[in-house]
Amino acid sequence: MNKLFSASSSKRHAHSSILNDRNFIINDNTAFSIKEEYKTLRTNIMFSIPSDGCKIIGVSSAEPMEGKSINCLNLAITFAQINKRVLLIDCDLRLPKQALLLNLDAIPGISNVLVGMNTICEAVQKTSYPDLDVIFSGDIPPNPSELLGSENMGKILLELSQSYDYVLVDLPPINIVSDTAAISKYLSAVILVVRATVSKRDNVKKAINQLELAGINIIGIVLNGVISKMGISRKYGKYGHYGKYGYSKTKE
Repeated sequence: MNKLFSASSSKRHAHSSILNDRNFIINDNTAFSIKEEYKTLRTNIMFSIPSDGCKIIGVSSAEPMEGKSINCLNLAITFAQINKRVLLIDCDLRLPKQALLLNLDAIPGISNVLVGMNTICEAVQKTSYPDLDVIFSGDIPPNPSELLGSENMGKILLELSQSYDYVLVDLPPINIVSDTAAISKYLSAVILVVRATVSKRDNVKKAINQLELAGINIIGIVLNGVISKMGISRKYGKYGHYGKYGYSKTKE
């Protein structure tokens, strides 16, 4: 695949994108309408998975740069705001973003726990949001799909489910790599994020088909970046080039 940017140029775009994305982490100054949208999404999820016990929910997209990571983070914050015990895990092991968004150290993370370098307790980090913990990606491994689909991953999620009400999992784009299918057997459900004017219909259909073939419970689609009648984006502005060229098209 031809690359339009050099490695250093790509890094500059990544840095710019992260700085931009941080502006859209929900806080006290976030517009009321956006907060209400996330509350509505939270309520819909609670009704869609009414069973007792911890819910392990994956958040993904068909392609890169459609807003999955920031939506995953904001959804985790929204659940924590109603005093639910929430854990966010960055399982996008190829192009992790959550540690950059929260400006925290990504290591040790889930990859380090999976290979036995660190314990779960060492990987769990507190955030500035009450009731929200995170496990970041950790060191980038050579075999993400194998790690995410391993029996050890299932054991880790089972252990974590004893301590949390919700586990939100930031997953890689579905059409690019096979990682989401690998971990799907351990998830209660998946939410697909699509971006207005960016996501292509055929790509979204392909992603849905792949999820259905893997037997994954798709509980909804989040439409991201909708433009209001006033001409202002109701969610997020244009993303940069972060992650555009980092995923391999080959499956492991």
